[in-house]
Amino acid sequence: MLRLIAKFFSGTGSRKAKSDHPEIQRARDFLQSGDLARAHQICQQLLVAEPDNPDTHNLLGGIALHQGDNQRAIEHFTKAADIDAAQPVYQQGLGIAYCNLRRLPEALDCFRRATELAPKDPATHGNLGNCHRQAGNPVEAEHCYRKAISLNAAYTPAYINLADILARNKRHNDAVKIYRKALRHTADTPENRTNLVLLHHRLGLALRELDATDEAIACYREAIARQPDFAPAHNSLGGALLAQNDLDAAMACFRKALEIEPEFSRVHSNILLTMNYMPGSTPAQIFEESLQFDERHARKLMRGREPFRNLRNKERILKVGYLSPDFREHSVAHFTRKLIGQHDREAVTVYCYADVDMPDDWTGQFQAQADHWVPIQDMPDDAVAARIRQDGIDILVDLAGHTSNNRLLVFARKPAPIQVNWLGYPNTTGMRAMDYRLTDEIADPAGDADRLHAEKLVRLEHGFLCYQTDDPMPPISTPPCRKNGHITFGSFNALRKVTPDVIRVWSQILHSVTGARLMLKAKSLEDSTTRSGLVNAFAEHGITAERLEIVNSVARRHDHLDLYSRVDIGLDAFPYNGTTTTCEALWMGVPVCTLRGDRHAGRVGASIMHRVGLSELVAETEDGYIDTACALAADDEKRNALRKRLREQMQESPLMDIALFTRSLETAYRQMWVTWCNKSH
Repeated sequence: MLRLIAKFFSGTGSRKAKSDHPEIQRARDFLQSGDLARAHQICQQLLVAEPDNPDTHNLLGGIALHQGDNQRAIEHFTKAADIDAAQPVYQQGLGIAYCNLRRLPEALDCFRRATELAPKDPATHGNLGNCHRQAGNPVEAEHCYRKAISLNAAYTPAYINLADILARNKRHNDAVKIYRKALRHTADTPENRTNLVLLHHRLGLALRELDATDEAIACYREAIARQPDFAPAHNSLGGALLAQNDLDAAMACFRKALEIEPEFSRVHSNILLTMNYMPGSTPAQIFEESLQFDERHARKLMRGREPFRNLRNKERILKVGYLSPDFREHSVAHFTRKLIGQHDREAVTVYCYADVDMPDDWTGQFQAQADHWVPIQDMPDDAVAARIRQDGIDILVDLAGHTSNNRLLVFARKPAPIQVNWLGYPNTTGMRAMDYRLTDEIADPAGDADRLHAEKLVRLEHGFLCYQTDDPMPPISTPPCRKNGHITFGSFNALRKVTPDVIRVWSQILHSVTGARLMLKAKSLEDSTTRSGLVNAFAEHGITAERLEIVNSVARRHDHLDLYSRVDIGLDAFPYNGTTTTCEALWMGVPVCTLRGDRHAGRVGASIMHRVGLSELVAETEDGYIDTACALAADDEKRNALRKRLREQMQESPLMDIALFTRSLETAYRQMWVTWCNKSH
């Protein structure tokens, strides 16, 4: 909302002021150019001559807003409105100041008065909509934006904000229509350059949500053509290319975005995440890039920290905070959804810092289990860190790492004496502020893994994963090969895990097993270019399209799991293994062959299979992986026995023993706490 200040104080929506002489205009010009000192000096001189000039108080209010002094702004805007109650611009300025102070009922009153004073001015309705959004009233905000557009079909800010509301409510088709309408009505002039860039970029984001990846890429490229130094468009283009499995091109886009905007920490996280998918990125290279993230974005935020005041009592109940954007139906949640409620309240008090933009039923389940639920999606990093300190958190756990929507820069501020990374990201954060990372001896064997982590590795005795599910499940099906007359291999992993090496090895398996088919399911495969690219990649290894079964994503989890009834054997990806997908396959009676790699991301499969008692399906080489898959395909008796018993075998294994896992986790937390207590102050 603050970006509209200049317009508010240029007289929009107001009639000519009574004492509007050249000095008033000079002050406005200085304010708009950013020379606050000159603007303020002129206004002070004007007040001496005309202490009750409302436009002078209006300008002083604007100056105060730019300086962050909202209380002084309120005093000046109130004075201006008292002198001339007919001016909507004074009410809008007052509304902005109240919004900045989170005094939203008062802000709404001001913006409503502005719309009453200038009912045909689209800006007044747009700003009332902005306030409703901040107050959590999306329906009212949508009405305001549509009213603004009806008054002026070329009022671009209302289109942008309306489409954003629609997108946040998963009405992506409607958002696309609004963006396209805005582009039709926004003149291609230098004055509209910024808005046009923003519209093309946002249209691309909405199209990506609809898996119209080619169209999205065209939008991002149009935004870049109009403004080559617009880093967000380069970042978004990288994300779209990553979805199409063009990892090298995606990395080039991310690097360009970071070159343009070196402080763009989220794009640096994208670089690190992408490196984990790339076979050519060594663990040492990923570690060095992680340290660069710390050096560039995080380390400076630790300066000036106050000493922690947490009571150093080794036996007391610990305040443990979990911070995540994924307290919702998400792959990470399959390993945390029961944990919050499972914690022993005589040992732990649980705080959940929820950065969830779109809550769902699972969000409610998480919230019901937490002792303290703190929504942080609208809070800046420094405010989140301050709240964590205020809450007196002893151990703060990050569940995202360098994945999307992370809050690593909260952790960079070191708001808790002990900070732990776990689960969401398969590598080191690289951050000095992160004390520990939870893993196990299979996923991260002692040795190189310790040297290539900024955090101290804590290896949980019974594994770092605990699969948690209680949904109504489809029954285990009969082996599909009995009906089909051939073996069906399957992988439901994200397509970016299906590297050229994976395609080469899977093709060898298909050549070795007569008549075998491969079923692939990934959300990005709904894009025609992505789908044809995958088919062509297999064709290069002699696998025709008829031997591939490509399945679109399904809306319901039950339907997703039911697709495993069509798979005989699961094939894991490498060097980035599946996690949730592997557990889901096993749960549905589908054995999974995996290849042990040289890093955590490539050893998760081995960890899972060991915990569930299927270590014989873990291969050490590509040839061994091929042999394992082919041998299992040839052994009907073993496959049938596994299909019948795997679900029960999982339930009885450490992989699903939530009580055992939670006690192991709490033991680790207590050891961390005792270590901290033993340190000198």
